[in-house]
Amino acid sequence: MFKLLYADTRKLIFHAGLRELVAAITVYLVGYTAMMKIVSHFMGGDISADDIHTCFASIATLLVSASTLMCTAGEYSDGCIRNKLISGAVRTEVFLSAEITAAIQAIILCAVAFTESVVLSLLCTKGGLISMTLSELADYWLIITMACISIAVFSTMLVMILGGKKISYVVGIAVAVGLNIFSLEIIDKLYPSQGKCTLSGMKLMLYIFYDRYVPYAYLSMRPHYGTLTYLGGSLGLVIISLIAGILIFNKKEIQ
Repeated sequence: MFKLLYADTRKLIFHAGLRELVAAITVYLVGYTAMMKIVSHFMGGDISADDIHTCFASIATLLVSASTLMCTAGEYSDGCIRNKLISGAVRTEVFLSAEITAAIQAIILCAVAFTESVVLSLLCTKGGLISMTLSELADYWLIITMACISIAVFSTMLVMILGGKKISYVVGIAVAVGLNIFSLEIIDKLYPSQGKCTLSGMKLMLYIFYDRYVPYAYLSMRPHYGTLTYLGGSLGLVIISLIAGILIFNKKEIQ
């Protein structure tokens, strides 16, 4: 297991896809900061550190999903999965190693986004944090990281059970985009900008459940539940992904 994990982690660190996504984060954060700085200048105000720290969440779902697709699907196309099994590796260990590596991907991307957000907020803002304290900021990034880890594990599970075929890219991106859009719809209905929430009955209960316990919703707005609630939702998706993935992957025919 540890040999598999070492090999997968080493391959991840040198994977071109990971470097490309790290570069994408840098371009996005710098571009967003520059744009907001220009807009704020013409409006007679200034950008806040809060704006910089919270902008990564808007693209986190797509970036994490893309990262796991790019780095995991290749395990099938280049024959790594088949070679691991031929060499005597246990299927469950192969699957778990891929999932742990996916979690590491998410941590790396979040760490890069956090570091660059801190640097940009120090260089480009005067007032610092406006609506969040330092402890709230720490909780915010902890929740973002937990959500990204669970999404990475879920996305990798899809790739592993779909055999790394082209359909895995379609399904992976479709799920990421679809749930991201649905999360925005949930937020709009539960917390309308004008008036009160008009949902009721079972639909209201389902929307609240999604908002509280589905990690894809955590990236749609700032945290408004306790950290333990977000931890429970993230762990729930991870556990479901691991159990379903192991059951299916252990029975899957590897070509």
